[in-house]
Amino acid sequence: MSKSRSPKIRLRLPTDTEALRTLRHDLRTPINPVLGYCELILEESGEAAPPALVAGIRELHAAGRQMLQLTNEVFSEQPSALRELSLPALRREFRVPAEVAARLCPELERQAIAAALPVAAQDLRRISIAAGRWLERVEEWMGEAEEAPKPKLQNPKKSQVPSSKTTRTPGAGAGS
Repeated sequence: MSKSRSPKIRLRLPTDTEALRTLRHDLRTPINPVLGYCELILEESGEAAPPALVAGIRELHAAGRQMLQLTNEVFSEQPSALRELSLPALRREFRVPAEVAARLCPELERQAIAAALPVAAQDLRRISIAAGRWLERVEEWMGEAEEAPKPKLQNPKKSQVPSSKTTRTPGAGAGS
């Protein structure tokens, strides 16, 4: 007996090149703070940063580069093997670097505070927010891509609204 497979939901990209560029730009915008603040922390902390903090910042920077690579590849006009993935599989690909950032940022922030690097700790909070925004935007867009077009209602009838004498308002007692 063969199992029937449900059809794979595929990524539907805008066909308009300008719309695709806009989408790619919107997704790249939150990546800039991830990469930029990682680089600043490494440059400015110098020898004061413990080796574990430096290693974590480098891992975080690699996650930011992965975000950028995914964004550039999937939302490009060029063909991409990633676009052949089902939407759930592609969603998992996008979650990986964001989850790395979500896991690393709080721990690295604690390490920065312990190393008396308060500016680095602030930057790590900014990185965490930016990575979260990137994933939110990806999820928002993928949710839109997943939805089937909804039929438009033509001339919907007004619902029968009771007369104002029987309309209840929140907080009003019966018979008010």
